[in-house]
Amino acid sequence: MMQVGVLRSLQGGLIVLLIGIQAHAEEQAVDQIPAESTAVVGVPVAAPVNALEQDQTTFIEAQINSGEADSALAAVDAMISQIEALHHRYHVDLVTPLKLKGDALMELDQPHEAIESFSRARHIARTNYGLFDRRQIDVVHREADALRAVGDLATAAKREEYAYEVARRDFEEYDPDLLPSINRLAGFYLETQNPLAARTLYNRAYLIHEHSGTDHDPSAVPVLLGIAQTHRLERFPARYVTTSNSNHLEGPQAGLTNSDLDTQYLGINSFPAGERALQIVVEIQRRTFGENSPQEIEAILDLADWHLLFQRSHTAHTLYTHIYEKLAELGHDPATLFGHPRLLYYPRPEDLKRPPADVRGERKTGVVQLSFGVSPSGRVRNLKTVGVVGNNTMLFRTRRSMRVAVFRPKFENGSVVVAQDQVFNYEFPYWTRSDRARDEKADELNGEATAVQVHFADGTRRAPRVAAIQVSPDGTESPLEDSR
Repeated sequence: MMQVGVLRSLQGGLIVLLIGIQAHAEEQAVDQIPAESTAVVGVPVAAPVNALEQDQTTFIEAQINSGEADSALAAVDAMISQIEALHHRYHVDLVTPLKLKGDALMELDQPHEAIESFSRARHIARTNYGLFDRRQIDVVHREADALRAVGDLATAAKREEYAYEVARRDFEEYDPDLLPSINRLAGFYLETQNPLAARTLYNRAYLIHEHSGTDHDPSAVPVLLGIAQTHRLERFPARYVTTSNSNHLEGPQAGLTNSDLDTQYLGINSFPAGERALQIVVEIQRRTFGENSPQEIEAILDLADWHLLFQRSHTAHTLYTHIYEKLAELGHDPATLFGHPRLLYYPRPEDLKRPPADVRGERKTGVVQLSFGVSPSGRVRNLKTVGVVGNNTMLFRTRRSMRVAVFRPKFENGSVVVAQDQVFNYEFPYWTRSDRARDEKADELNGEATAVQVHFADGTRRAPRVAAIQVSPDGTESPLEDSR
């Protein structure tokens, strides 16, 4: 009996070892997958094995959603321990509780720990289902969300692109079930300021709608708005572009490698393509919700803003006036939309560079306050500086961005007017120099001063005395000399 027990123990250990080796090999293979585009809507990774476990899973989900993540975490840890004791560390029943554990940790603002849980769930799902099984997509999406929460956009992009690749392999080219995956990855590219990659996906999504006969259905509205947004972002980047070589992406380059991406370079800054997409949205909203519905008015407002951004003020004013009059007819106050200028575009100024750690002092928040007027074309006029708190370098950068800003103009009694005395506050982080860095710099400058001899008119020679050192918040020093 003892020999049999030992043999079974060795067999069990060998099984776990082989599973671990297979999982490690598949883990390495994942990074070699050619990435292409977004992720998909969650598909349950592992169904509970029985009704009791399903009830427990539902209860834990309810706890997480109701703000009781602490209690949910304790319950799911107990569930994981029970499954591991009954089976092994790579059993498929662990996928769902590990996913729930990651959800609870995210609710508790512990994204790093959540990443570990989601990563393990993904690892087990691949081990049991295979490298390209769609049942892992849900947990891959959750892992990507956690990676974004900690600022690891490069790894998050790999997860999003991998999830899309799994979905693309599983569905036919024009299968509507592929749309959630496309829209998710396209949205990720938009958020990371990558309009060309996003447009590749949105165009592909719209082709699916056309093949399915839903290109004028409300489900196509997010795709059409996404197409317009890619053209807008290309012409109006979120950051101020200082040179033609500036890389203003928020995240990594897209992993798309097919020829679809190359064709997007031929249609940059296409006003008509974005305009047409927004016009279709107006038609869809009018057909679906009725004329003068809030949805239709919002769509017309987006179209009017589009014309204003691209300096087609006359068309924009016509559409704005139409909306103003319709709101008044319906008994709504037009001032909610047109009572004061609304900011449509302001490129974020270039951030200050963070000083090296050995000289970095306290992190503070600076403010630049500007006053200006807004013309009927939505452009800024009479720009003035009200005040600056913090680094003066940001004054120039903030003013430079404000000069290209675009506002929806103010209307009074149905007519566009000049808006005067507008105020804009821009907050930014900056760092002081550490006390040690100040002292070391002062000693250095004083040492240099004693080594320098200055000829004076009376024929004497002596070193200038450094009376003080003025240090600006960005770390720039200006010695104040007092020659005796």
